[in-house]
Parts: sequence; C-alpha cells; structure tokens
Amino acid sequence: MVEMTREQKAEFEAFKEEKARKERLEAKREQRRQLQEMTDNVMAEAVAELKVCHDQLVATKHKVIDTFSALMELRKEVNEEAGRKEQDTYMFTNTEGTQRISIGYNMNDNYLDQVEEGIAKVKSYLESLAKDDDSKELISMILRLLARDQKGNLKASRVIQLGQLAEKSGNDEFKEGMRIISEAYRPIRSKLFIRCSIREKDQEWANLGLGITEV
Repeated sequence: MVEMTREQKAEFEAFKEEKARKERLEAKREQRRQLQEMTDNVMAEAVAELKVCHDQLVATKHKVIDTFSALMELRKEVNEEAGRKEQDTYMFTNTEGTQRISIGYNMNDNYLDQVEEGIAKVKSYLESLAKDDDSKELISMILRLLARDQKGNLKASRVIQLGQLAEKSGNDEFKEGMRIISEAYRPIRSKLFIRCSIREKDQEWANLGLGITEV
C-alpha cells in the first residue's frame, strides 16, 4: 500500500478534477456536434420540400396572373372610355360574391430631394405662430404630420391633411411649401401581388395564405 503525502494527495485530486472537467467538455462538444449533424439533416429535407412548395406557389401565381391579364386589359379599356384613371389594383368578384381575387401593385410613398425646401418653408411658417406654451404644443402636433416613417419618407395621407390646413390658412408661404412637397411626390410601385379571398354567403371574407411564411 502506497501512502501519499498531503501535497501528493492534493495534486492527485486536482489531476482527477481536471481530467473530469476535460471529459465533460469533450462530452458537450460531442453533443453539439451531434446536434448540428441532426440539424443539417433535417434542414436539407425541409428546405428541399419548401423549395418545391415555393416553386409551385410561384408557378400558380404566374398562371393566375396570366389568366386574368386579358380581363385587366379589358377593364383598362372600359375605365378609359368611362373617363377613369388607370388603376394600380384590379379586383374581380364572382356573381355569388363568394370568391374574390385582387391583382396589382401597392404604392410606396417616395419624394424627390426638393421636398426638403418645402418642409423648411412649412416649418418656418408654423413655428412663427408659436407665441405661448399652448400654441407651441398645437404647432408641435401639426408638425408631426411631417414626421418621417422608418424608411425616411413622409406619409402621403398626412401631407394631404397638412395641405388642407394650408389652404384654410390662406398663407402664401404655407401654401407654397405644401405645393413644393406635393410636386416632389414620386410614389414607387411595389412588386406585382395577387390576393385571394373566399367566404360563405353573408359571412366575412377570409384571405387565403399565399405567402410562403403564412401558416
């Protein structure tokens, strides 16, 4: 029987602890490796299936759009004869009112750089009206109509509201600023979309999930 000194025993215990620690680390590494291997296998299968689904969905959308293209052209001709402007979106509904398809573009707000000149004029006029705390708060609320969205653009609907206020004010600087802003408006079309809704008679419309992320 070999006897160890206190120092030797401490060294031996430290050795065993270090060995156990390394074994735990190695076991964790192996678990992570196995998890990643399982993830890779599942991902490959899922992505392949989703790719097929995506391709089928895209093909179906293009087929429907091609099918309705003649109707959209005919609708344009009818609208022009009736003196209406060209539409960005066309909606078709069946006779029973139970099926509805919309095809078209969303319009995203966008402005030319000259809009800054108009904004400056509007702000200059409105800020000149702030004489006390109450009027300053009111002007601040009105100026929020010129607040930009996350993309840095003005909201067209708010600009229209502000334009109505400008006309009511009768102030030339205010109206000139709003004219510059309006003339700088250059909306951008989104990609062509298709939406489909169905419903039972006298029930609410329910949209079919045509996006790959919708479940």
